[in-house]
Amino acid sequence: MTTTTFEAAVTSAVVKLLLGTRKLKPGVAITAGDALGIEDQIKMGRHAVETNADVLHLAFRTGPAPALTDVVVFLPRDGLCHIQTGCRLWLSKAGNRGRVMPQPQVRGHFRLAPSEILHIDGKPADDLNDGLERASAWLARQVMRPDAVYDAAQYHIWSQAA
Repeated sequence: MTTTTFEAAVTSAVVKLLLGTRKLKPGVAITAGDALGIEDQIKMGRHAVETNADVLHLAFRTGPAPALTDVVVFLPRDGLCHIQTGCRLWLSKAGNRGRVMPQPQVRGHFRLAPSEILHIDGKPADDLNDGLERASAWLARQVMRPDAVYDAAQYHIWSQAA
């Protein structure tokens, strides 16, 4: 699997994990590409404010063993952009829609709605580790399926936004 195919497959699977069967609408964008340095984060934040669109950036390691390495949330609010780096995907025991967990010291978590990223106060569980592992395993199963079909209309990919 090429790096580009891997990124597309993971991005599609992440959208499915977070939205289920619902479709993305204007107001939120999913981007995928390299890890963002501080200057790239500033550019992405400015772009999010200018377009008034929430952004979920999936950062990947490329090369012979490509991998999803980071999830970054950009939330433009009141002319400012709130940025959360080091986020991880989480899935409940029931296996319904996933969530985005910020770093442990950050309050709350995020839920992807079709047209925005919502900050939800509180954590969905006392112990998040099982949910983080469930999301990782679910994602691996989705990406490695040989019969997987990825719907380009379900997600947006920009290799580097800004």
